[in-house]
Amino acid sequence: MKRSLSAVVSACLLASALVAQTVNAEPARPANYPNRPISFVVSYPAGGGMDVTARTLAAQMERVTGYQFRVENRGGGGGIIGNTYMATQAKPDGYTVGILANPTLFLNILKQGAKFRKSDLEPIAGINFAPVAWFTRTDSKFGKMSFNQLIAYAKTHPGMVKVGVIPNASFDMATRIVEKQKHVKFNIVPFQGGKPSIVALLGGNVDVSAAYYSEVAQYIKAGTLKALAVADNSPAAQMPDAPTMKALHIKMASGTWGADRFAAVPKGTPRAVRNYLADLIHKTLEDKATQEAFDKVGINVSVKTMAQQQRSYNEGYVAVRDYLKSAGALKAGR
Repeated sequence: MKRSLSAVVSACLLASALVAQTVNAEPARPANYPNRPISFVVSYPAGGGMDVTARTLAAQMERVTGYQFRVENRGGGGGIIGNTYMATQAKPDGYTVGILANPTLFLNILKQGAKFRKSDLEPIAGINFAPVAWFTRTDSKFGKMSFNQLIAYAKTHPGMVKVGVIPNASFDMATRIVEKQKHVKFNIVPFQGGKPSIVALLGGNVDVSAAYYSEVAQYIKAGTLKALAVADNSPAAQMPDAPTMKALHIKMASGTWGADRFAAVPKGTPRAVRNYLADLIHKTLEDKATQEAFDKVGINVSVKTMAQQQRSYNEGYVAVRDYLKSAGALKAGR
């Protein structure tokens, strides 16, 4: 028997609605999960930026979801101890979630020869990205220059512009990418941390310092320091006037040279659990009160879905590997 056109149309509309509901449906809560506290593992000691990120997220997750979360610090070795634990020892049962950061994780693998691979961890949500930026004193001669003008000065005065960096980290690598692409030679001065580098900048011992905004916010607000540029292709929320690498015609991978903070679970975590966790974290990070809580501790939330963070994870790995390869610092067999 022939069906009427209206019946066919109705059937199609119903099918489309069912598909839309399936696509937009929230992940179902897995049976009997969670039935105990979930641990957020941080690969750094208490008190640092990663620890503050994890503790802020844990508190907000408890408020939004009603479940219990706790923070477990496994610091040491520049993140390699905690990262190795997450990749090789943590049970893939949904009760251990790493609050991790790149490019440190990739440096563990590609430069330090860590006993795990990037595929041993599965990113499930992006929390925030803090790009490296270059700062100088407003009362110095470089304080009156744009970033391009500083580059022009460095070309005519090779090795004369002193740039403070933390070696073997984003600060150092981003600076060397600029050096290579702009055909300049800086006098790169190593420091053991961001604070010593900023102290040296304020004291006139270096001309420029590569650092995070959170480390210099008080000096930017006081007008003592100014941001010259950010090591990313999108403007930084706290430094909207600082030019990006894209604007300066410097090829640099997005979301890589800084602190890309994200949540990840061990490989083998059941898909239903992984998807449920990802949804809970994403909802919590999008909550207005959560973002206000992060603002209070100086962290600007930049939420990424699981798919977005996995894409960023893969792109960042390629960028770090290519840089290390070009610098002759890639660990054999990686």
